[in-house]
Amino acid sequence: MQQDQSFLTDDSGAVTVDWVVLTAALVGLGLAAIAVVSAGVEDLSGDTRGQLENQSISTSFASAGDNSWSWSGRTSQTYYDIGAALAPGNNGATYYWAQQEAIADMPEGYNFDSPLVDLDTGNVIYTSNDGSTYASGGEIWAADDFPGTPAYWGA
Repeated sequence: MQQDQSFLTDDSGAVTVDWVVLTAALVGLGLAAIAVVSAGVEDLSGDTRGQLENQSISTSFASAGDNSWSWSGRTSQTYYDIGAALAPGNNGATYYWAQQEAIADMPEGYNFDSPLVDLDTGNVIYTSNDGSTYASGGEIWAADDFPGTPAYWGA
């Protein structure tokens, strides 16, 4: 009878019961969260799939047969004349303003960080942001295939 009495008064197993209840509550909360979020996740994944299926990836900078851009028609001399009018007698400032005008006419995706001019035509040369192509005189070439003679343009 002593054993039965000690068994009934022993509360060391109560922790196990508490853990079972807490674990069941956490599982219930997890299932409730999944039920609430699943519709949004499914909608977003459908949108992502649609975007990826309709995405076109360009493997070149210009489509075949379209090696041109909207050129202003200005040459390096035209830009220099604009700079000279803005800063007469100051060669450094003249080139600064000339280069600012050339930058304003620059095609998208190109830079004029290292200003170049084609010695053969007198046109400024824009370099693509990745350095692989040149744009000059309204046309675009691979840098290695550029037909002119690039040279630094500045003071």
